[in-house]
Amino acid sequence: VLEGGHVSGRPLFGAQYCGVDDSEDLIVSWGVDGRMCLWDSLSHGQIHAPISTLVSRQDYPIYSVDISSPSDTSSIVSRLAVGGGGADAGFMGMPLYLYDVERMSK
Repeated sequence: VLEGGHVSGRPLFGAQYCGVDDSEDLIVSWGVDGRMCLWDSLSHGQIHAPISTLVSRQDYPIYSVDISSPSDTSSIVSRLAVGGGGADAGFMGMPLYLYDVERMSK
C-alpha cells in the first residue's frame, strides 16, 4: 500500500485523510524516506503512483504532518506543517517547515 510514492522497504510514519470542504477525497502520507505524497482516496484497484509528491528530501525524514484547513470555506489556502529531522536537527530542536497549499479552481 502506498509503495509507488515511497521508497520500498522504508517505514511510513503516517497517513491522513484530507480534502476540500471536509470531503476527505485525498490522503497524504509521509515517512522516513523524506517524501510526502498525495493520493486519491476514491481510487480502486492497483495504485502505482501518487497524484503528486509534495516533498522529497532524502536527508529529512518526515516524522509528523498536520493539516490545517480553513474554517472559512471561501478561503483557498490550506496549511501543512511538516516536522522531521536529519542533519538540520540539533540542540535547539529540529526545523519545522510550513507550506501553504492553494486550491485549484475547477
